[in-house]
Amino acid sequence: MVVFSKAQTGECIMSKAKGWTEIFDGGSPEAERKIFLALAEDMLRIQEANRQKAGASAPRRTLHAKLVAGFTDATLKIDHTLPDDFAVSWCQPGASLSAIVRFSNASGVPQQDTSPDMRGVAIRLALPEGKIHDLLMTSFPVSHARNASQFVKFALIAMSGERETMLSRLTETFGEEEALRMLANIRQGLRPCASLALERFWSRGAFLWGSEPVRFELRPASNIPEVSAALTEPDALRDELAERLKKGDVYYRLALQRFVNETDTPIEDAAIEWKEDVSPPIEVATLIIPQQDLTGENGKLQFAEVDQLAFNPWNAPAAFRPLGNLNRARGEVYGKSASRWLSQNQS
Repeated sequence: MVVFSKAQTGECIMSKAKGWTEIFDGGSPEAERKIFLALAEDMLRIQEANRQKAGASAPRRTLHAKLVAGFTDATLKIDHTLPDDFAVSWCQPGASLSAIVRFSNASGVPQQDTSPDMRGVAIRLALPEGKIHDLLMTSFPVSHARNASQFVKFALIAMSGERETMLSRLTETFGEEEALRMLANIRQGLRPCASLALERFWSRGAFLWGSEPVRFELRPASNIPEVSAALTEPDALRDELAERLKKGDVYYRLALQRFVNETDTPIEDAAIEWKEDVSPPIEVATLIIPQQDLTGENGKLQFAEVDQLAFNPWNAPAAFRPLGNLNRARGEVYGKSASRWLSQNQS
């Protein structure tokens, strides 16, 4: 049962049975949406700044601009031992779904794969009746930003001055403690990646899974083909993954973390990690990227097709809707950004 009540910081949606809440910025979903629309305009400014920095004739995605590898022939297989309360909609024991997978570097300006950066994975599941479900994850368990407003303000500050003065500019806006926390988060996340096949990815924000909030993650399976040596070229991550896929399938395991309480597993604060000792991840499915030649014609066709797709966490059935301020903002922000880069790149 879901009930509605008021809180000083905004309208609150609470599940009595589970004790989780959503609090809307501005006091209501309508007021919050107006705030998100303004933030979306700020993100379009960042998108344009990234275009100019890259020297591109048309805008790219505001973030995760570089497609590293794309697949249209992946499969997600649900475990036969799926817990009963996770058996929701398409997620049923033994089910098998076709999937599209996009691996990316997180930066809004394309750069070499060997550069320190975070990585992202977007999975599009094909559902009955032509519907889809997008699952988006990043290679660090939490966001540096607690909410959408903090995320956008940080991005605007980062692009508007020299790196040497960034701490002082962040401190002026957020206070010293928050500025140091955000910078420490970014530094930990911006790390070299040895292989996409060995990387872990987290949803970072919460999502509904039937009647229960969860966070999800993608973790490497143990039976991954080995390669002889690390590569150092600009497209090293794609090249390295191609070498593995010549030898066999690449597997990942999808795991879910349950909501426990608002202190340890908050819905609204995307900067707080859901610790595994508080909410142990439960593996529920296997993502399979089949053996293939990424350098061949079919690999190039898949790459081109995936590069034209706009992923959004709100591409989801109602039973899996995104939760929390930062996730709610992504519906508006991603939509406006995608409309701009799709229209200008296809014209």
